[in-house]
Amino acid sequence: MLFARGLRELLVSHRKRERRGRAPNATAELLFEDALFGAGRSAGKSFDPRTDRKTQQLCQQVRRALMLALAGECDDDVLREVYIDSVDPMGSGSQLLVCVSAPVAMGIRPLDVLARLNDRSSKLRAIVARSICRKRVPGLSFVAVPQLHESGEGGKHD
Repeated sequence: MLFARGLRELLVSHRKRERRGRAPNATAELLFEDALFGAGRSAGKSFDPRTDRKTQQLCQQVRRALMLALAGECDDDVLREVYIDSVDPMGSGSQLLVCVSAPVAMGIRPLDVLARLNDRSSKLRAIVARSICRKRVPGLSFVAVPQLHESGEGGKHD
């Protein structure tokens, strides 16, 4: 660590001016130095997986796959009645939070829905794996909330 700090101080002291971007007369040594110390990266921008386009695309693919799976492949009458409200990343795209709504008017309790989803989570994850093109399948965490209104009364459906 001490050696790296000394190397950095030595390289910085030999620089005559701060380089912004890639200059037409930049040498390979200066470009390597910028890449080594991260001088070329913008310090103001940080990565946020909630606004990342690819992560949002993954969430929509998982949402579609889960909606189709719950409608037909799970062979469960209770899970056929639930609706996927949203799929959001939990920190990164490797773990997703799936928010489902259970219709209270039909007598379905959210805890029952959550228990059934957790029992079938490995099957649902396998279905998601078939429908997305990723090296690793994201983990799924479920949250069940009661649906207080009917879907025809202005519910949020895509």
